[in-house]
Amino acid sequence: MIRRLLLLVLATVLLSGCSRGPDQSQVQAAVENRLQAVFAKPVLDVESLRRLGSGPLADAPDGSARRIVYFNGRFRLARDYAFGDWQSLNPAALATLLGATERGVEGIARDGNRAGDLLQVRGSVTFREGPDGWQAVDFVPPPQAAASQAAAGSPARATIERIQNLFNTLPPNSPRARAIITEELAAADRQITRRLDRLRRAFVVAGGPETGEYDLVARTIAARLTAQGFRASGSSTQGSIENLQLLQRGAANIALAQGDIARQAYLGQGAFGGTAHNPGLRAIASLYPEAFHIAVLADGPVQSIADLRGRRMDAGLAASGTRASALQVLAAHGLPAGSVELVSSADFDHAVRALVDKQVDAIASVIHAPARQLQRLAADHRLRILPLSPPAIAQLARDDPAFVRLVLAPGTYPGQGAPIATVGVTALLVTGADTPADEVRSVLQAVFEQADFVAAGSPAGGQITRATALEGVTIPMHEAAERYFKAEPAPR
Repeated sequence: MIRRLLLLVLATVLLSGCSRGPDQSQVQAAVENRLQAVFAKPVLDVESLRRLGSGPLADAPDGSARRIVYFNGRFRLARDYAFGDWQSLNPAALATLLGATERGVEGIARDGNRAGDLLQVRGSVTFREGPDGWQAVDFVPPPQAAASQAAAGSPARATIERIQNLFNTLPPNSPRARAIITEELAAADRQITRRLDRLRRAFVVAGGPETGEYDLVARTIAARLTAQGFRASGSSTQGSIENLQLLQRGAANIALAQGDIARQAYLGQGAFGGTAHNPGLRAIASLYPEAFHIAVLADGPVQSIADLRGRRMDAGLAASGTRASALQVLAAHGLPAGSVELVSSADFDHAVRALVDKQVDAIASVIHAPARQLQRLAADHRLRILPLSPPAIAQLARDDPAFVRLVLAPGTYPGQGAPIATVGVTALLVTGADTPADEVRSVLQAVFEQADFVAAGSPAGGQITRATALEGVTIPMHEAAERYFKAEPAPR
């Protein structure tokens, strides 16, 4: 009897906990309000929505309680809409809007959805408790920490332990020394990986900084090539400039690169003069657009790009496309080299933390939107993306054909109610003119016929389609790629 009574009390407590928070009507109203705020013309109608469980979150910065409520929903397309279109609200932004992961939204067609299509969504809405009850708020969860692996081999382990001890014994006020160790270790890690790849005669796909979008795409392509019988490897790098250098040295077979940086390498401009000039560079395909962002704290002193004069901005690694593009954008706004102090962090996560800690006044990035790190900042109402001025946009597009006009659609970032004008470049997949035709075709099949980039965790993957595979290409196409797209044109 006592046991039954305890079980009854426990069940009552659990049911009480599950019933806390907003009810189904509040969840559905919050979802409908978000869709109406983002789409000027209706795109998605809520056909059905079922509230599931809820759970507590950490208190909001002002101390008020927060709760996340989960739902399963069916959404019907009210009109034709291509979420993969470069000017549309893309799948990653739609997922954040509905409190889902990219994998939590099913039914998005790679080449566009039609009116009447059905999307299945496993989403959520976060609420904050206030004087008037529960109010829906923006919330983007932090990423899960990746598990680390222990080093193997006694000589290597001894070296690693020596460096670890050196790092741990540095005084707390030694940020420069720590940065030097971090930078040297990152470079050594990349070099070791590439040397091992060459030792194994791997087909190397050069990507970008570890866990970044280029890195995810490169590793996904490599995984599909491996499934085809290649011994392929995705290689982490500093980004576009290093990738193009690796291609020219024969240390990589294919690579991702910003369209503007690829064009400079092909023409022998910028950092690619003299022996770095690579007239044999060829494009395989255009993958997705990368928007130029300058992000600042919403409560900070920088209100426009002109306000950056004399301030510190993280502009990416020295051998990255972001750094080269940032210099062009600043110059177009009347800020020549030296007028803004440019610094670089080890990776984008470190740059975001530096902005939050006010060690820098802004961060620049050429990145697929929405960037997850910036989404989380925007959800805390701490972020502003600076629009580029119309004259600067016109100048950039006129002076460099690699720049395309882009608009970050409302809803791209939490709390963004208006479009943000900027420029962008295309992320290209590139190789050398002498790469065998069968290898190029295998890569194209991996990208456009086999790989599921969204399932692999790439937010930009939803915009990789044959329909846009020739958009924004800034250098000649590889002959095998030309034949592929002529033989298999994009569906209409």
